[in-house]
Amino acid sequence: MNPRRTPRLVARTAVALAGVAGFLLATAAPALAIGERGDPGGRLSWVQTVLIFVGIPVAVALVITFLVYLPSMVRGPRYRPGRPWTAGSVWFGGPTDAVPGEVPPSDITEGGGASARW
Repeated sequence: MNPRRTPRLVARTAVALAGVAGFLLATAAPALAIGERGDPGGRLSWVQTVLIFVGIPVAVALVITFLVYLPSMVRGPRYRPGRPWTAGSVWFGGPTDAVPGEVPPSDITEGGGASARW
């Protein structure tokens, strides 16, 4: 280990640990509060418990899933089975002097590939 970087590493680690400790104290502050010691509340029924601990996480997961798939649902499918491919070709790893989208005539084949039609 480089001796020059050791003080920086120690300083960064101390700042990170102080941030984590501050976060933990901030989240524990309501439990450490001194004051009213009244009734903490009644018991939850089993329906309320299931709604809170199962319903809310499932609802959040469904909303996130919907938001992830929304752009593709709005845009629609790009390729439809049975129709020819209309997008331009892309050649990865080819010669650097070639024109993008242009395939040399010697590499054009009539069949094969992923379609399994030889």
